Amino acid sequence: MLETPAIQTLPVAAAAEPEGGPRLRIRNHYFRSFDTETGPPDPDCFYDELFLDVTQPDSGDSWTVSFYVGTPSGIAQVMREESWDYMFSIDLLIVRRFDRDLILRELLERVFEQHEVAPEAPRDPHLG
Repeated sequence: MLETPAIQTLPVAAAAEPEGGPRLRIRNHYFRSFDTETGPPDPDCFYDELFLDVTQPDSGDSWTVSFYVGTPSGIAQVMREESWDYMFSIDLLIVRRFDRDLILRELLERVFEQHEVAPEAPRDPHLG
């Protein structure tokens, strides 16, 4: 089982929330392979999965979403190691180098956009 380090809740500036839209909060965030605060061993070459524990304070709904985050060289390295000829993903954020604030800001915006399209918390299709 993946252990999740205790990390402070991210405050979301009112300016970052969509006007008149749903108000979401990130309760926790963590990468699969490295600590979010210290970052990857090589900030210019990494690829990892980032989990965001999201809550909607108005309804009390909460869920976890994940995105892959990496640099071009980190993605190329994984593709070589896994012998992949191509890669297809809609939940991938490519950054020039590890920048925690940039990554969280951009993914929070993405979660807001997805929530506007589908305002209910995602449901696991396997649970029925």
